[in-house]
Amino acid sequence: MNDLREERVFWREHFFGETFDFRSRILFWRFDGCVFVDCTFMIDHATEQLAFTECTLKDCSIDHIDADEVRGLIARDNFFDRPLNERKADFDRRLAAALSARKEI
Repeated sequence: MNDLREERVFWREHFFGETFDFRSRILFWRFDGCVFVDCTFMIDHATEQLAFTECTLKDCSIDHIDADEVRGLIARDNFFDRPLNERKADFDRRLAAALSARKEI
C-alpha cells in the first residue's frame, strides 16, 4: 500500500496495455510527457491529486480527462489519439471516396 506522503512523478515513460485503477484514491502522482498505448484508466469522483500534462493516449479507455481544481486533478496539453478501429474505418472511407473520384475522371 502506498504511503499517503509518497509522491510519484513519471516523466516521458511509455505504458503499454496497463490498467490504472485510480478510483477513490488520493495519489499525488504526476504523468508528464508520457505515452499510454492500449491502457485502461479507472477514475471516479473520489480520485484526487492526479496530473496528466503533455501526455499522448492511444487506443485507451478514455477520450478526455476533466481537470478539477478542488480535487487536484490536472489535465493540460494532452493528446488523445482516436482508437485504431476508428482511424482504420476513416481511412477506408477516404480511400473508397478517392478511388471512386478517380474512376469518374
